[in-house]
Amino acid sequence: MSVILYLDTTANRLMIGVSRDGVMCARYVAQTDSHRYHSALLIPAIQQVLREAGVSVRDLTALAVNHGPGSFTGIRTGITTARTSSQFLGLPVHVFNTFELLANQSPEPVDIFLDALRGRVYHACLRFDETGPVYCSPAELKVLSPDEAPATASQVIVSPSLYAQWEPLMMKQGISLRAIPEDWDSPAAMLALVQRYGDRFARPWLEVKPFYLQEPSITLKRPQTPLH
Repeated sequence: MSVILYLDTTANRLMIGVSRDGVMCARYVAQTDSHRYHSALLIPAIQQVLREAGVSVRDLTALAVNHGPGSFTGIRTGITTARTSSQFLGLPVHVFNTFELLANQSPEPVDIFLDALRGRVYHACLRFDETGPVYCSPAELKVLSPDEAPATASQVIVSPSLYAQWEPLMMKQGISLRAIPEDWDSPAAMLALVQRYGDRFARPWLEVKPFYLQEPSITLKRPQTPLH
């Protein structure tokens, strides 16, 4: 029996799912005022989803996680949980980024722009072939205004906060623009990719790392030199 636990803590919408033999049998979604609250919700939510699926932690055969980009605090919460669980249970982790989950097997190139706040966007252009995701160019952080958006694909996906600003430009260029749906199902996208590509995205726990794309806005102060 294949039992996979899916975690997405990258935004202020916490998403968890459990699949059994390729069928999603339990889901948990919670909209929080701040992604910082994911750490308080995550473990009880995982326990609830496992109960609803009728399985225990010991029944898991793999984990899956979205490792970013997104909230620094949220990403750390999901990655730490996935790494710790993987190490303790001896399970592989299927690791995906948000771009891959939004493009979700599209054979045609998709431009994706995610709101990175402070006037920045995360951008990637990719498609899927029989081996997995193929990037038009490496995913990178760019500071863009709408008239500088390097949209080259025939379809563009943007964060809801960007849609109204970018719609006129995309219409002029004849590009299909859509916003990420409010009810977007990240665990379902992970399941679809696992079913199609098997262990293509699987990693041991040591290789499960955050995908940040930019430095945190807050850095730790250097330790003070002790006085003698």
